[in-house]
Amino acid sequence: MRKKISIAASAIVLATGASAESSSLQDALSNGSFSGDFTLYSEQIDNDSPTKNAGFTMGSIGLGYETDSFHNFKGALGFRANHDLHEKEVGDYSLGDEPKAVMHTANISYENDRFALILGRQEIDLEWMSDFHEAYVGVLKSIPDTTVVAGHTVRMAAQDPDAALEDFADVNQDHGANVLDITYEGISDLRANAYYYNAKDLADWYGAKLDYDNAYFGVTAHYAQSSEDVTGTQDGGIAHAELRSGFKGFGFAGGYISTDSKGAIGSMDAVGENINPLEDGNRVYALDADTYYLSASYEIASVVLSAIYGDTDYTNGALSEDEQELNVVAEYAFDDTMNVSALYANVDAHASGADYDKLMLTAVYSF
Repeated sequence: MRKKISIAASAIVLATGASAESSSLQDALSNGSFSGDFTLYSEQIDNDSPTKNAGFTMGSIGLGYETDSFHNFKGALGFRANHDLHEKEVGDYSLGDEPKAVMHTANISYENDRFALILGRQEIDLEWMSDFHEAYVGVLKSIPDTTVVAGHTVRMAAQDPDAALEDFADVNQDHGANVLDITYEGISDLRANAYYYNAKDLADWYGAKLDYDNAYFGVTAHYAQSSEDVTGTQDGGIAHAELRSGFKGFGFAGGYISTDSKGAIGSMDAVGENINPLEDGNRVYALDADTYYLSASYEIASVVLSAIYGDTDYTNGALSEDEQELNVVAEYAFDDTMNVSALYANVDAHASGADYDKLMLTAVYSF
């Protein structure tokens, strides 16, 4: 689930932080760093009749460890354990067969001034590759103002502190998926990103994205297209444009997302996605969908208030349908380690009786 209103999603990943070199493997292990969090999360859904209301409360513990650098090598481990404390109805949290704890990070990395290489379980945040993956990823940094990411993922899973955990599952059966992502930032205030994905016997997809941000405003233009390999599956496409601005703690944005009239987005979300700006956005990637959204935010001291409204027109069979969604978020940070947030979502669905209201409360202590 999305726990923030994300107006301009990140498209590049993987930065292994620089640190002092240890003189021995033992020193690298003993000089390593720990991080983690304790999270309490509650979700309550008020459904229109005749659907029963739903909800659950859960606790989550995350723990991570990264060694110091030794001859430019590092190792990293990460775990998460989730447990439901209460369900309004049986099955609201899960069906009971989910793992209680998962090692979501387990990798070895090598990095110098020219390139980085990460092998194993890792978190990835590219335009169409998100969550945790068992993957092999290389990052080329030797081209001026340019970052090139190339990788192959074989298994993936979402490991969130606000839902039941998942077992790592094979990507594209046993074929996996490949990515080549290139970002250029040699022009002031401009970020240009081009990418290509390949999932054998499933699809190829590719796209380009421009982000321009100065002190007064920002703009995004993004288009992607899929070429489907499965017989009878239509090619997909998506276009995304956004304008944004901010001053004195206020932020405003408006955007438009459109999917292909025959193939929606095809298979482009097979290994993740980062465009949908709404908490649920149930129809943003639907067939022939046109989504308009507006957002506003205000930050003062340790408080952040934000809201986003989206309206999606889409095709369901031979029918044109519509869904609206409103998200309102309030966040407060006590300090660098403790924060609380509340997110209210109202979904006005096209189908009678499918409307719902959702309230999510989160408290996080991180270290």
